[in-house]
Amino acid sequence: MRISIRPFGDVPPGLLEDLVEDLRALGTATLLEPSPLRAEWFDATKGKYRADPFLDAVAGDPGDRALAVTAADLYREPYTFIFGVARTYGRPAVVSVARLASPDPKRSRERVAKESVHELGHTLGCDNCENPGCVMSFSDSVDEVDRKTPAFCPRCRATVDFSLKRLRT
Repeated sequence: MRISIRPFGDVPPGLLEDLVEDLRALGTATLLEPSPLRAEWFDATKGKYRADPFLDAVAGDPGDRALAVTAADLYREPYTFIFGVARTYGRPAVVSVARLASPDPKRSRERVAKESVHELGHTLGCDNCENPGCVMSFSDSVDEVDRKTPAFCPRCRATVDFSLKRLRT
């Protein structure tokens, strides 16, 4: 699978380079030119950016899947914040690193990788998983992100493998 990664706003370059490497388990990731954050995507009443415009912005990017990455804080109703969101069986996904930071750079990297794989898993047909160790487990706190592994459980792995096989044919 070919994955395009497009940063929006000021995203640390080292984080993006690590993400390209961390997504190798799913396919080949390519870093695209950064795009600016758009003022009209910002919701002043919530103090955050709406997530869906990011999905629309990368929908036409090259590759089998397109991942927007931003340091902006995101939300999508009914949630007050999200780590990311994707279109199930679609191409686009977005991840915000705003709430994934840690004083430990290794932990920050792991969090960003897990949430990116999680959102790309949605694009490959996976739902949120009830297995708390599966990367597809829903996380609404960094503690939950830290508890899950970077791997798909056997059920979710089967869905991903099926979708990846379809992409190759």
